[in-house]
Amino acid sequence: MQRFFSFLVILFAVLAPPSTADGSPPAGRRVVLLGDFLPAGSAEGVIAARGFPYLFGGVRHILADSDGVFLNLEAPLSHRGTSVEGKTYTFRAEPEAAEAMFAEGVRSVSLANNHILDFGPEALEDTLAFLREAGVSPAGAGMDLAEAGLPAEMTAPPGNLLLLAFSNTFPDSYWAGESRPGTLFGSPGTVRRAVAAASVRGTVIVSFHWGQELMETPKDYQVDLARLAIDSGAAMVVGHHPHVLQPIEVYRGRVILYSLGNFSFGSYSRNARHGLMARAEFTPEGLCSGVEIYPLLVDNTVIAFRPRILTGDEGRGVFDRLTAGIPKGAADVRWAGDRGILLPTPR
Repeated sequence: MQRFFSFLVILFAVLAPPSTADGSPPAGRRVVLLGDFLPAGSAEGVIAARGFPYLFGGVRHILADSDGVFLNLEAPLSHRGTSVEGKTYTFRAEPEAAEAMFAEGVRSVSLANNHILDFGPEALEDTLAFLREAGVSPAGAGMDLAEAGLPAEMTAPPGNLLLLAFSNTFPDSYWAGESRPGTLFGSPGTVRRAVAAASVRGTVIVSFHWGQELMETPKDYQVDLARLAIDSGAAMVVGHHPHVLQPIEVYRGRVILYSLGNFSFGSYSRNARHGLMARAEFTPEGLCSGVEIYPLLVDNTVIAFRPRILTGDEGRGVFDRLTAGIPKGAADVRWAGDRGILLPTPR
């Protein structure tokens, strides 16, 4: 029986949250947002030798101080299926990754990407089952269009924080149909309807798999879709797929992270050097009160699939570049030595 998952996101504390009448803090939510996660490919030997927990070791102290972690899972978790013919890169990861992610605080994942059907519908079916059995809510893919459009729950214990995930990447044969397994394609109409419907149920974070690989600026359609999602009720938008970082925008008092880049990704590409980890804090009313920005070193020729936080001048350089286009008055933007601080101006 199909379960309905709610999602999403939340909280960071740079400033102490306001107190309630009795002096106790309000019940907000803090969520960590990570980029593309591929526990397969070139990382397989390291995982076999050191285990899945090794991949998270450089950021575990940040993940632990949250109500939930979200990432884009860039491969099915299965031993079944056959590699899709004619596709240059196909990936499949061990099912044990689901429990390992849960142990690190991951409570929701996007499956809306261009690799989740690399081993066909059987592997997708296994992925959904393994994630749910482990306590991780999937979003953005399913055994039909209706399941692909279900929002996922983001935090533990579950609350009214919801995640919607869309894929705007090819092959289009991976997009779900009424009775066809696949990902949720993010057409403007679909985005508008899905976000508006989910917003009635709670606070919504929207994830897009979009853009062009290694492109450091968002395409026009990314900007249009991100703003459409916010206009339709999303509290925040995050993006994946380019494998490199793209600028941060504040639109109508809400944060858009166009590309978080890679997290731990099973490839040795030197083009993907920096990633981003964000910890977002949401008020009980569902507004994002602030985001902590942690630039990451993700060059696997240096860190061997175990991302680490960039601090000092190197971290600040990444942060300053990403936030340079945010107009004065749209947010309080500053570097705090080991992380960036972004406090949107309420609208």
